[in-house]
Amino acid sequence: MQPHPLGVLIAIGFLVTLGLTLLWMLRLPQPMPKEVARAVYSVEAARTILVPILELFYSERAVELACRLGRLQNATIVLAYTIEVPRVISLDAPLPKEINERAQKALEHAKQIVERHELKAVTDIVRAREADEGIRRTAKTYQADLIVLGVEFAENRVPSLFTRVVDALLRRPPCELIIDTMPA
Repeated sequence: MQPHPLGVLIAIGFLVTLGLTLLWMLRLPQPMPKEVARAVYSVEAARTILVPILELFYSERAVELACRLGRLQNATIVLAYTIEVPRVISLDAPLPKEINERAQKALEHAKQIVERHELKAVTDIVRAREADEGIRRTAKTYQADLIVLGVEFAENRVPSLFTRVVDALLRRPPCELIIDTMPA
């Protein structure tokens, strides 16, 4: 009895497919250089990302950037509105109503961006003598792995609060720091 040619063809096709599948399954990936692995791990390790909220447009860009950075590892985005309290009054003294309303409104806008990305948002209003001190304290409290700052640098203007904060944080960063700025 002779094998049917169609049966032989099907058997050969099956063996070729099985062989290719085994080759594909057993091939080893290219080794990743240590520097690349360290960079990938550094970004993937960011489970808690702090975004200080001050200048609204630039802070909203920073929130969007933080969400995109934290999307793969399902990071928690901490939104902290820092209020600088003058030294002549105590840190826990009541502040004008409009300051708290502005902080709540800014945090609500930022929280909507985070929720659009389906990530967990934590909001906090932080009082401090200096904004960078409040950001450092917030980073420590929430054990932030990364801080994302959105800032506007303008050459012909008086340095803004955020410019001063960025300068102070660059000198003594509490954790990894990403600064997002747009050209003038």
